[in-house]
Amino acid sequence: MNINRNNIDDLNAVISIEVKKEDYLPKVEKAIAQAKNTIAIKGFRKGHVPAGLVKKMYGNSIMLDELNKTVTDALNGYIAEQQLELLGRPLPKPNDSVEFDVNNPIDFTFEYEIGLAPAVKVDVLAKKTKVSKPLITIDDATLDSELEKLAKRYGTVTNEEEVKEGKEAVVQPAELNQDLFDKVYGPEVVKSLEEFRERVRKELQDFSDRSAENKFKDELYLTLMENTEIKFPDAFLKKFIQASNEKPISMEQIEQEYPEFTKGLKWNLITGTIAKENNLKVEFEEVKNFSRQQLSAQLAMYNSAGTGIEDKYIDMLNDSMMAKEDHVKKSYDGALEQKLFTFIESQVTVEEKATSFDEFFNKKAEA
Repeated sequence: MNINRNNIDDLNAVISIEVKKEDYLPKVEKAIAQAKNTIAIKGFRKGHVPAGLVKKMYGNSIMLDELNKTVTDALNGYIAEQQLELLGRPLPKPNDSVEFDVNNPIDFTFEYEIGLAPAVKVDVLAKKTKVSKPLITIDDATLDSELEKLAKRYGTVTNEEEVKEGKEAVVQPAELNQDLFDKVYGPEVVKSLEEFRERVRKELQDFSDRSAENKFKDELYLTLMENTEIKFPDAFLKKFIQASNEKPISMEQIEQEYPEFTKGLKWNLITGTIAKENNLKVEFEEVKNFSRQQLSAQLAMYNSAGTGIEDKYIDMLNDSMMAKEDHVKKSYDGALEQKLFTFIESQVTVEEKATSFDEFFNKKAEA
């Protein structure tokens, strides 16, 4: 068996696999011998079907199976041996002139188009690169506005009959007293206006911090994407998308979706390069801890009374979630992304920019 690679350019190549008769015939004969013991044909006891009859009836399909296994193993072995980094998977070049006949075995040549992953150079990770990070503080005016919204949300509708007729509700805001505190946080959790204000302020601050952090991640993402040039084997990738789609897809649709496809691919190549060059890895314990953090945060969202959930309960629930393969993968991706962004942040100069709650969220709404 001979395997050759013809490099068309830096991003495209064709792998040719020449399969000799002696490479696959012994496997075909062995498969036929095994098949005669399992195939049921009327008039013959199981295990006593003549090999010649099996060959006559199923020989071509058995030969195709064995050829496919032989070529696939050779292709995968070659890719691993040559340490080729591919985009997508190899695409077989069609050859309608080839005829498969188990009674007249011949040598075959199979060709596969491959798209090679481009070399990625991330130059933007340096202290000279400045990235803006919002710093939001909750002032008294913002807090008072939020308290007004809460008072109205828990207020009393004074025109219920008119509302039934389709008119807009007129709401008498609730007073900022113990009754409101209990409705919002549960009985006796908050016992004074001062405590209530500080509780609402903290919730607003936590929400703002998470939003600001997400905005900062967006800025890091854009900085890396806009300042890292990557070329793709476009024609191959479009062909790969068409071949991989479960349902028929037109080239017109592929052209429309291609920019978004390459955007995700570009980001994966950038982060993959950063992780590889800086030996960024995630251990199982880190994945488990990330999963626990996410779970704890989700439970806290549904526990408005703030009484707290026992650690042993969270650990038990987290262990149960970690037994699910899709959850582990999702947590792994999240933990790796968290580590990547922490590293990226450490490599650039972060410029904190103070902004008000209204300015930040109004600008986001306008965007």
